[in-house]
Amino acid sequence: MRKLKKGLAVALAMAMTLSMAVGCGDKKNTTGKLDNATQTDATSSDSSTEAAEDLTIDEYIEKYADGVTLGEYKGIEYEYAPEAVTADDIQSKVDSFISSCTTYNEDKTSAAKMGDIVNIDFVGTVDGKEFEGGNSDGNGYDLTLGSKSFIDDFEDQIVGHKAGDTFDVNVTFPEDYSTTNTELNGKDAVFKTTVNYIKIPVEPEYNDELVANNTSYKTVDEYEASIKAELEASNETAALTSAQNVVMTSVINKAQIENVPEDEVESLASEIIDNLKAQASSYNFDYATFINYYYGYSDEESFAEYVKQICEESVKEKKAVCAIAKAENITIDADEETAYIKKLADNNSTTEDQIREQYSSEDLMYYTLADKVMTFLLDNGKKVESTEAATEATTASEETTEVTTEAN
Repeated sequence: MRKLKKGLAVALAMAMTLSMAVGCGDKKNTTGKLDNATQTDATSSDSSTEAAEDLTIDEYIEKYADGVTLGEYKGIEYEYAPEAVTADDIQSKVDSFISSCTTYNEDKTSAAKMGDIVNIDFVGTVDGKEFEGGNSDGNGYDLTLGSKSFIDDFEDQIVGHKAGDTFDVNVTFPEDYSTTNTELNGKDAVFKTTVNYIKIPVEPEYNDELVANNTSYKTVDEYEASIKAELEASNETAALTSAQNVVMTSVINKAQIENVPEDEVESLASEIIDNLKAQASSYNFDYATFINYYYGYSDEESFAEYVKQICEESVKEKKAVCAIAKAENITIDADEETAYIKKLADNNSTTEDQIREQYSSEDLMYYTLADKVMTFLLDNGKKVESTEAATEATTASEETTEVTTEAN
């Protein structure tokens, strides 16, 4: 059973909308995240929500509530426990800031050693012929020796060379190097390599002057106070998202949801795949390598099936939300939608106009409704101290979304 490195709904949403999000973690929370899973269908307005119908909120609720028999949705237990911000958390942010302000000198006299950052150019050939992606095109490439960023013992063969040295690096591609450029798999390759220089980092002193020159704050104290506030807000958001996930997972598991529109699921899945392919292209990845690297799937067909499952869960969540809205006479008005758009813009560090351009009016209407329904569920739920409810809901979520695939 494969577990993704990150909740897929989160990553797909970011890939399709404002930015790409990848990182650590192995939980596949595909239901209950109204700020994540529901945004996954942000760009599918025409196909998934039938924008041509121009539905009112009441018509929208009626449409998606069809076929849903709700179970118990009040009194659901959940935990809301934001993590405390530690001194180490703040220091980590400070270290990243200092790193971003670090400058570099060019050492053109020393011999490269392990741990050095070297700037190189290279032209790779297999059987005497250049291959796609094997040429730095004279742009210079920063490589940290010992990072194992390059195949085989490429980095080892740069050790001892100085700026201006041009030499051959001989390597062998792994047998499973690529699923698309299979002609490279297991092949011997020669990279004619030139060392341009060794990059020597010059770390700045962390003081009020550095902060004032590189941030909107005047002092170290002001800057660190802002870091703490930002981290606290982030932890609160994470805790809220976890609580939402617990509650909505329970709602869906206890409900009978029929009439899930297959065309909407298929359209949404297709659009997500298209957007991920565009992302791969923008990063100069072939698609198979991209999904393997970011999502842990070596099989495009299995990944497509998994995306389809994510989309089906997202549509089921939409139906459950609308069923609760219908049962509780929950609706929204223009002012509430405007307020939600502002929140969405603030959370994504963008503008309200960009949000309106990115999302269809019908999507925004639904997100506003979903946010209000989620608030209702939490207000009518039961906050608990233990993690038992969260653990049970996470387990249930994983059981419904895991996909059996061949391991790498």
